[in-house]
Amino acid sequence: MASAIPSDLRQQVEQQTGCVIAAEQARGGGGASRQGAEVTLRAANGAERHCYLAWDGRAGDPSRLPFFQRETAILGALSGTCRDAGVRIAPLVASFPSHLALLSEFVSGNDRFPQAEDKATLASDFMAQLAALHRIDASLPELAPLGDAAEPPASRIRANVAQWRRDNLAAGADPVLQLALAWLADNVPADRGPAVVLHGDAGPGNFLYQGNQVAALVDWELTHLGDPMEDLAQIWVRSLIQPFVPMREAFAAYEAASGTAVDLARVKYHRLYFQLSFSVPSTAIAAAPGAQLGASGTALMFGTMHKRVMVRSVADLAGIAVSDPELPDCPPDWTDRTFATALADLQHDIVPAAGNQRAAAKTKELARLVKFWRRRASHGAAFDAAELTEIRALMPSAPDNLAGARAALAEAIAADAVPFAAAVQLCHNRVTRETFIMAEAMGALATTWYEDID
Repeated sequence: MASAIPSDLRQQVEQQTGCVIAAEQARGGGGASRQGAEVTLRAANGAERHCYLAWDGRAGDPSRLPFFQRETAILGALSGTCRDAGVRIAPLVASFPSHLALLSEFVSGNDRFPQAEDKATLASDFMAQLAALHRIDASLPELAPLGDAAEPPASRIRANVAQWRRDNLAAGADPVLQLALAWLADNVPADRGPAVVLHGDAGPGNFLYQGNQVAALVDWELTHLGDPMEDLAQIWVRSLIQPFVPMREAFAAYEAASGTAVDLARVKYHRLYFQLSFSVPSTAIAAAPGAQLGASGTALMFGTMHKRVMVRSVADLAGIAVSDPELPDCPPDWTDRTFATALADLQHDIVPAAGNQRAAAKTKELARLVKFWRRRASHGAAFDAAELTEIRALMPSAPDNLAGARAALAEAIAADAVPFAAAVQLCHNRVTRETFIMAEAMGALATTWYEDID
């Protein structure tokens, strides 16, 4: 069987470890662009070592290198000078920058939290792992790639939000993102302490477990220094998609393990901040010159969900009441039957006959797109006209086309040139309509929201 490992990466692994790769088994790579394999390394004396090798298909993109450097730094520290900190990981064996590849000891475990037998005990152990991580000395020289430990968290937040605002304005300004960024910029919480080491993407799906105990925290490429409430906010955002224990229980477990009180207002700030941290770059990538592919069904589904949640978060945090727009009745025309035929074919004929897991997944992606196209065909024109009318009522000088009007609204929000409450209402109207278009494809994600723990 042909090896999935690039030949030059295989050479580097064998040269650096002094072993040969005696066996391999393809595995998921722990990320959308990563590939991975379990490998058996065999030394000259016959001794064998079970490892995991992951490499990144974006290795040619220089913007990915800092993420790799941070991940290598934290895993190296937790495998070396900080190995007694109590944070469980798959120990780092070697790294290979040419492929953004990491070789680590193999740690077996399940990453599907809903399958845990005792979810409360497991969640409590996970929160204790975060508390142990937050206790590590952020000023250690080996952690320098994660950031400047002397920089106050609030300073870093302000710099990031300002950069995200510039990035979005330059890459196709979006009113929803500019609205959220404007609120974040005006409400940065005062520092409660120095920066700590953060996982950066904490929550279910990003740790392995055995029994009721965490076996290893994984997926460290977003690690950085900052406010410890960031990691708690990430769990809450991820819980919109991946079930976890009630946040009240999770936060109580963190308080017990860390001795630090959870500041709910700060966590709510960081929920929105975390969403912008990945939404702004995603929008920029989609709008980049030369981008030829449109959004997949999954990207549309999650993008719609996150924008709806962002707008509702801004409204709640700012204390602004919004009202739902009227959704006109737009009876489908004859073309609706073609969408119904396509969906029936996908469900009853194509999915059952898909020859492999990737083909089945792609077919489900296509089904989501067909559901989107179906609602877009019946309601899209009316919704676009309503949104354009609303923007031009607020901004009469806005261009007489939706793309231009949206950009003008986004720029006006960034310049504080329109009433904030009115902008919130317009963005709420938009995401309500977009959610209606995607609702059939989204299922429960069309209404998902944070649990109330005030």
